[in-house]
Amino acid sequence: MIVWMAVGLGPFLLQLRSFATFVKPHKISEQLVAPANAKEETVDLHKFCPVKEWLVAGARCNTKSTHYYRINNRILCRTTAPQYNAHGMYILENTTVEPYNATYASCSGQTTHFHGNFYHGSIGYFAIYAETQGIFCSSDNTAYIAVSGRGTYDINGQRLAHDRGEYGYRKSYWYIFTGTT
Repeated sequence: MIVWMAVGLGPFLLQLRSFATFVKPHKISEQLVAPANAKEETVDLHKFCPVKEWLVAGARCNTKSTHYYRINNRILCRTTAPQYNAHGMYILENTTVEPYNATYASCSGQTTHFHGNFYHGSIGYFAIYAETQGIFCSSDNTAYIAVSGRGTYDINGQRLAHDRGEYGYRKSYWYIFTGTT
């Protein structure tokens, strides 16, 4: 009986813990929010927004920057990973950092800090949110990132493609309803 409960209830309890993590409201870091009055720019796009790939959780995916915003003394890049319906923002800092152990040797001395987020559009009317931290390697134009925050939000389609973020908390009522059901 004890073995049955451990084998049967263990995965169920882990699933409940994961569900609770995604249901909890999340807040986008202020530096990753584009104010409503910020102007979209595309001049020298690949110079200011050079990331062409993400390596996250061992998976490599192609990304394409669509535009950027000049906000104070930084560039906030808007990017998309079309094969995953993922849309997000990122910034690169101007300081060189040590590369991760997962990066190639050719990245030594060519890495800067990467901070970003993305929403992965899902089946139904919600998207899974991930806030990311990592490094950008300029020799292969890849961001080596790890997820540092997660959540869900009721956004998809056209609204997701043009989302600038916001300063308040976000959550997905659709995910809560369907997950609870």
